[in-house]
Amino acid sequence: MKNAQYAIGRYRKINTLVCSILLLVTVYVTLLSHSIAIAQASISPNLPIMNTHDLQTKINKITNDYVNKRENVALTIGVIQPGRSYVKGFGKLSDTNHALPNAQTIYEIGSVTKVLTGTVLAKLVNDGTVALDDPIRLYLPAAIVNQLSTPIQSITLRQLATHTSGLPKLPDTFLAAIEDPTNPYLHYTAQEVYADLAGLTLLSEPGQRYEYSNFGMGLLGHLLSLRTSQSYEELVKEIICQPLSMPDTTIHLTPEQQQRFTPGHSLDGTLTSNWDFDVMAPAGAFRSTAKDMLTFLQANLQANLRESDTQMAAILARSQEPYFKNSETLSIGLAWHIWTLRNGQVVHWHNGGTGGYISFIAFDKLKQIGVVILSNYGDALANDQSVDEMAVRILMELSSQ
Repeated sequence: MKNAQYAIGRYRKINTLVCSILLLVTVYVTLLSHSIAIAQASISPNLPIMNTHDLQTKINKITNDYVNKRENVALTIGVIQPGRSYVKGFGKLSDTNHALPNAQTIYEIGSVTKVLTGTVLAKLVNDGTVALDDPIRLYLPAAIVNQLSTPIQSITLRQLATHTSGLPKLPDTFLAAIEDPTNPYLHYTAQEVYADLAGLTLLSEPGQRYEYSNFGMGLLGHLLSLRTSQSYEELVKEIICQPLSMPDTTIHLTPEQQQRFTPGHSLDGTLTSNWDFDVMAPAGAFRSTAKDMLTFLQANLQANLRESDTQMAAILARSQEPYFKNSETLSIGLAWHIWTLRNGQVVHWHNGGTGGYISFIAFDKLKQIGVVILSNYGDALANDQSVDEMAVRILMELSSQ
């Protein structure tokens, strides 16, 4: 079932897209207009202020075509610029609830989950619980290690976090054994991960080549759970969500959160099943809101490895460091993808997609800007990059201010 393999990783194409667009930050993007109300946070009087109407108008234009082509869309966009943030909702919550989505509307965020996994790793490295270059054999059960080849035993946590382990996107055995194509990860357990590790051949020598791997990121989160004797969801909430006050970033929803969880759709507007995860949760299981994702980006914007005055700042700064250089324009942090453009601009980003949702988050520390886009359409399964394109164009507009 190739759709599941594709949905939560689509990186080579978006890297080409951003390099061609962000380098043209002075070019004005002309699109059709679409108006909607805007929510504004508090503003510092000591910082430069972008014209509110100008921002609203440009985002309306950028989103117009996407919204008009999707009858049941719920789309939430959040932006950060120096001194303030905005959240805008487009479309409707559901076919039976025509209220606008807002900052508290909950979506599946797919592979954006991976940056949460990378952040958990950063924390455990900072406190000495694990080391980046620890091999996976240190954390797997001994009986499992004995079944693995030496190259697989020697894969490190760093290599899992940077997609340089040599592991495939997903094992062929996983794809062949999917019980429910509408909810493909539900029945994939730790025992099946161990069996697949024992039976697979690496695509490349660990540490030598970038190859995006949902399997590797799922394994990373599982190893961190084994090391700490905590569930993956507990680790993320304890390390990230509670300190940053991100109450709606969760895997398991409360009844109240279910009321704010917009239903997912395929690209043709058909309702889809939500995706549930077992051992592969660290690759794509979390749900969240634009408000929580903006909180996470704001914390990342403020993090500085050398001058951090809080534990959280040190954790986030470590996760942002480039650990593998894939090309002149793309490096990999602890799950973050890092664009370094010819004009010197550096953008950390990640996108995600499940059967009925698509997401994108990014930030530029130098310019102190960020963007979040959450949609309840499963564009990734149809190879539709519209959300990625909107995010890049919004970043371009913010960069040009």
